[in-house]
Amino acid sequence: MNGEKKFIAIDLGAENGRCVVVTLKDGKVDLKEVYRFTTHAVSLDSGLHWDILRIFDDVVTGLAKARLEFGQRFDGIGVDTWGVDYVLLDAEGRVIGYPYHYRDNRTDGMMEQTFGMVPEEEMYKRTGVQFAQINTVFQLESEKKRKTNFLSVADKMLMTPDFISYLLSGTIFAEYTIASTTGLTDPVNKDWAIDLIEKLRLPGRLFPRIVMPGNIIGRILPSLARRTGLDSGTPIIATASHDTASAVVSVPDNSREDWAFLSSGTWTLVGAETLQPYLTVDAMRYNFTNEGGAAGTTRLLKNIMGLWPLQEARRFWLEKGEEFSYSALVDLAEEEGPSNSWIDLNDSRFLKPGSMPDKISAFLEETGQTTVERIGFFTRVILESLAFSSREVVKEIEALTGRSVKVVHAVGGGIRNTLLMQLTADALGIPLVAGPVEGTVVGNAGVQALAIGAISGIDEWREIIARSFETLTYRPKNGDYFDHNEEAFLRVSSGGKA
Repeated sequence: MNGEKKFIAIDLGAENGRCVVVTLKDGKVDLKEVYRFTTHAVSLDSGLHWDILRIFDDVVTGLAKARLEFGQRFDGIGVDTWGVDYVLLDAEGRVIGYPYHYRDNRTDGMMEQTFGMVPEEEMYKRTGVQFAQINTVFQLESEKKRKTNFLSVADKMLMTPDFISYLLSGTIFAEYTIASTTGLTDPVNKDWAIDLIEKLRLPGRLFPRIVMPGNIIGRILPSLARRTGLDSGTPIIATASHDTASAVVSVPDNSREDWAFLSSGTWTLVGAETLQPYLTVDAMRYNFTNEGGAAGTTRLLKNIMGLWPLQEARRFWLEKGEEFSYSALVDLAEEEGPSNSWIDLNDSRFLKPGSMPDKISAFLEETGQTTVERIGFFTRVILESLAFSSREVVKEIEALTGRSVKVVHAVGGGIRNTLLMQLTADALGIPLVAGPVEGTVVGNAGVQALAIGAISGIDEWREIIARSFETLTYRPKNGDYFDHNEEAFLRVSSGGKA
């Protein structure tokens, strides 16, 4: 590792995007957010869509701001985003239609219809991907049923980060960690599952060549170099483009044998880093996913609804004239005390936008639980349900892998929610180490550093992260509450009564 290296990490989330400059010097990293923007979605008669070109325009603004503050020369630019969503291009590279948002209702019922073509057991054995209606494969099945089927005229399907990288570099490719969220890749060979694609009658031409994370895929286009002021030789790098894959790279722990990770944000993802996929009947029964990780690893994980219900409830209260910061909501939840009521975060009603407090009340009433019309109560219900869900996933990881989880490493913006972190430690009954907050950005830059040879591997990057950022350890304080109520939670989360 020679001299100072500077990387631009473009991190696009479901609520906002950021352009962050990550500097690597003297064995430590430093972060500077130069631009933050909203990742706009638009609701039209045709459905809920991403305003993807507006998002790209903000990315370009962020690059220009990075140049103004740090100069024109950078060692790499890498893009990471949420999973499953895609953009269609025609043979001339033009965008076809507005890309859909994964929360659009067009995928309602699509899983069942798809299983009529390929049984779920066969699909899981082939791809190892958790079944969720938002998965790309089910979005594509929905598109096939449209009167105007865009798949019939599209030449390529690019996942969201690959599309942004294409606009930056002009290179068409599919980065593996984000491709693995589609439900259409082979987790053993780490390539497209062509036989499955053919069985589903999807056009093979849609699927670009797969590139592993940590490869330079091109240079910034001359027109964008002029527009932003960046050096025309700036590399565009295929980082670990799925935001969770980048977040896992930032876990400051090289002893893979005894830790699990928790990536906390709009979605909560709980899992373990493994050297091979788990494609067993039990893995399918638990509904785990085997997604691509950096350096040839697999992320054995499960998606949980995450902080989305709280984000949506906060928006609902704001529309009613009640404005609360997230820290104020945490304060109210702490004052509320234990809720003794929980929701099933896998219930599809909580996936969609809408009156989240009303949805929570309806669920609690249906399952014979107490509901109270207080903001602190609703917040507490969400946070306790998240903690319970994480507890169950960690138990399932232990059952699948045969190893005991001794510590959970939490990264992402959700770790700022101190009550959630403490409740999760209580539920787990083991220490939870929170940090770094900017795990996704840090991991994004780490894979870029690997691509240019600035570090020898992910283990070295994790050592750098451990030196660069402070972490906060939460130890169990009230595990009895979760032990005592586990059976009731499991009943309501499986459709029964408390």
